[in-house]
Amino acid sequence: MLILNLEQKNEFLHARLVGTLTSKTAYKMYQYVIPYMKQNQIKHFICDCKNLRKIDFDGKGALLRVKLVLKHQKGTLLLCNLKEELKKELIGYRMRIQS
Repeated sequence: MLILNLEQKNEFLHARLVGTLTSKTAYKMYQYVIPYMKQNQIKHFICDCKNLRKIDFDGKGALLRVKLVLKHQKGTLLLCNLKEELKKELIGYRMRIQS
């Protein structure tokens, strides 16, 4: 289960991810977050991953797709408060992570 709490301020979209970002929940990024970002011309996407418990291959792919959309719109993706075990899983994906 993944709960997304979204809040927009100008060109910034703040998201709190709660739960797991897996193959069963990655559709929320594809169906809700990405179209919203394209429609509202979001330049910066900031994810608070403090309560994110697990991420799998499809979840990493969803974050990578978000990053590519933002790159096309000349924006940035920032992951905050990511746990150490999840940081290790994202090595090689060139995600910007802030502790």
